[in-house]
Amino acid sequence: MKHDILLESGINELEIVIFKVGESVLGVNVAKVECILTYQPITEIPNANKNIMGVINYRGRVIPVLDLIRTLKQDCKKTSKERLLILININNSDFVVQVSSVSGIRRLSWKEIETPSSILLSHNETPITGIVRTNHHEIILMLDFEKILADIDPSLALKESKATKGLEGKKLVVAEDSTFLLKVVNESLLKAGATVEKFGNGKDVLDYLQTCSIDEIHCVITDIEMPIMDGLTLTKQIKSNPKLKQIPVILFSSIANEALKHQGLSVGADAQITKPEIDKLVELVINIR
Repeated sequence: MKHDILLESGINELEIVIFKVGESVLGVNVAKVECILTYQPITEIPNANKNIMGVINYRGRVIPVLDLIRTLKQDCKKTSKERLLILININNSDFVVQVSSVSGIRRLSWKEIETPSSILLSHNETPITGIVRTNHHEIILMLDFEKILADIDPSLALKESKATKGLEGKKLVVAEDSTFLLKVVNESLLKAGATVEKFGNGKDVLDYLQTCSIDEIHCVITDIEMPIMDGLTLTKQIKSNPKLKQIPVILFSSIANEALKHQGLSVGADAQITKPEIDKLVELVINIR
């Protein structure tokens, strides 16, 4: 699957792969999907995590297979040979998820993706980051694969930075739609001495920047995938505004990898860091000006 279906960055749009696990209709950003595979033999791994089915050998790469049907507590009547595999890359990690079926690709505006209600987010096991309502009264749930991975392998989870100085007197603006990740980033920056303004989407950041003194902003740190306005669009808006363009912008995202680095460069991002490299992020923020 090609990663350059969307030829232009910063237009607040994305494409998602729509698939089913049991009867649940789910979605994942095309930018995270390498390819979709038909049946592959899965080698079981003794004493593996209960949500790991085993591994496959795909073009000389040994890739773990996540049992998404079990993780999401769904039933699937299809046999293993009738199911499909989606090869995903996030946080520079490759893994495969087994799904019941794939229905296609859909292009969306980030404005169409709603933030899950606080009732859903209060349940610690809810692995969704957004909800899409279709014209056919269908709901597509955007899966939080970062959370699913971190639950399986805690070493992949974002952890608070070790830095305890370097940002004294610096004011930072952070955009991150995950309340958990926002808390970790915020606490890491505060511990290094900064003051932080926190937002859940790019539009709120842009509105804020247009009302404050630009000289007092040390930099903006933004996720890429966010409802209402994504981080690429936010960066493009900042860098195309004569009053705001001097503000450094750092993209901190699970898809800020080498394969997609051109997207951040095309909208003028000053730097890009792949999650969960929080120590590298804090070090970069300290030295960006």
